[in-house]
Amino acid sequence: MAVMLGAWALRGPQLDLRPFHGDEAVHAIKFQGLWEKGVYRYDPHEYHGPVLYYATLPVVWMLGVRNLRDFNEGTFRTVVVLFGLGLVGLVFGLRDGWGRGATLAAALFTAVSPAMVFYSRYYIHEMLLVFFTLLVMVGAWRFARSGRGGWLVLAGAGVGLMQSAKETFVVPLGCLALAAGLTSVWTRWMDRRWLRWPVGESCGPWLGAVAAALGVWLILFSSFFTNLAGMGDSIRTYLPWLERAGGASPHIHPWFYYLKLLTWFHVARGPVWSEGLILGLAGVGAVAALAGKGLGDTHPGLARWLTFYTVLVTGAYALIPYKTPWCLLGFWHGMILLAGLGTAVWFRWAWSVSPCPVYGWGRRVGLTLIFALATGHLTWQAVAASYTYCTDRGNPYVYAHPVPDMRRLVRQIETLALVSPQHYQLLCKVMAKEGDYWPLPWYFRQFSQVGWYDRVPEDPKAAVILVSPAFEGPLEAKLGPGYIMAGGFSLRPYCFFELFISLDLWREYLRTRPPILDDDE
Repeated sequence: MAVMLGAWALRGPQLDLRPFHGDEAVHAIKFQGLWEKGVYRYDPHEYHGPVLYYATLPVVWMLGVRNLRDFNEGTFRTVVVLFGLGLVGLVFGLRDGWGRGATLAAALFTAVSPAMVFYSRYYIHEMLLVFFTLLVMVGAWRFARSGRGGWLVLAGAGVGLMQSAKETFVVPLGCLALAAGLTSVWTRWMDRRWLRWPVGESCGPWLGAVAAALGVWLILFSSFFTNLAGMGDSIRTYLPWLERAGGASPHIHPWFYYLKLLTWFHVARGPVWSEGLILGLAGVGAVAALAGKGLGDTHPGLARWLTFYTVLVTGAYALIPYKTPWCLLGFWHGMILLAGLGTAVWFRWAWSVSPCPVYGWGRRVGLTLIFALATGHLTWQAVAASYTYCTDRGNPYVYAHPVPDMRRLVRQIETLALVSPQHYQLLCKVMAKEGDYWPLPWYFRQFSQVGWYDRVPEDPKAAVILVSPAFEGPLEAKLGPGYIMAGGFSLRPYCFFELFISLDLWREYLRTRPPILDDDE
């Protein structure tokens, strides 16, 4: 309970502290269509699976949101916070095989890992994918222990939910299956015996698991039977996604990109970020699992299965050229589970009998103090990443994120709308390279007359014009007199916009409102 409360304390407060990332805004717009019209259509080219949007509905109902303006960043991020908390609690589903100490340590690391905390406050699909992957592990393991078919059906439903979260589910799912085979071979080589995987007394549980996976796939991708084409789209989606994974994307990074973020990240004038404690303890856990030594109450088969899984999925994500920071969660949670095992092994050694009582007690106190300080440092980083440095480029988990100045821009345009006779029917035109203006479409959702252009249109005139500096020359050539350039704004690092306002609107503003001041003035 204490671990869960701590996880909530790190994840729950001030969910609207930082503005939406562009990806978060895209998903919010997708949900808006489902909420307003009751219609969702899976897109095989973008946006990932449907489960995030359907999972948002009950949260919105629970929060009592009634109209579009009541939505804020916290409304959506609450969904992912709940899955992040669920991930902490679900670790205990492995406790009878992982061992009491290893499970508690793994839950603790899941609760305080800076990456886990930061992306538990991010309205994207990744945390849901990790949660459902662990659900499959728990269901499969508990079926192996008890032989009860219901657990296997739960694992099958987890597979369907993995697919409904994100197309990359094939990576962890394939690694889980391959790891089971490698565990059998390794056990035969190390222990001179074949590891027996229980299959049950009949094929009924397996058929139930397949039916559960297919049922989830059918219901969610068909949008509850209103879009049967969505099922075919869920297969066709791998053509564009494979193209991106192979390198046709701006998000191409070297194989060590994720490990660099996690082990040592430092930008001038910023703190040093490292989750090296988790990585080091994961190494201890992996060695103990493969050797079958010092495991205590941890089941060797489960330990080796999760070790091979973590190695395989880490290698897969390293080899895929397409990389965004949140994708690291897919293998990092495997590392966290192994770190829990490594912690149990470490403390078991510290509490082992020593020939010298003084040395033995010194070893125990010293290692306990080191562990407490290192875990405290992880917690400090989690707070710093999610609050103090939540939009700072010195934060390893901040990736092309809007800066606070974006909100000043939004407030200024909303103020102009309030003094205009047209109010939210005010005509606005935004001109920038495709994608550069996100997440503005979400923040301008109240405006009904907004045009989005990847070039300067033939008729650029509007009451409010927001333009990338690259288009300023062509715009002024077509615009003519009657406008004032009211200032520049930063949307993201190195992504700027200039605000042009018609003189009529500007005069009305000056007549009814005082000059707009920066937040620090």
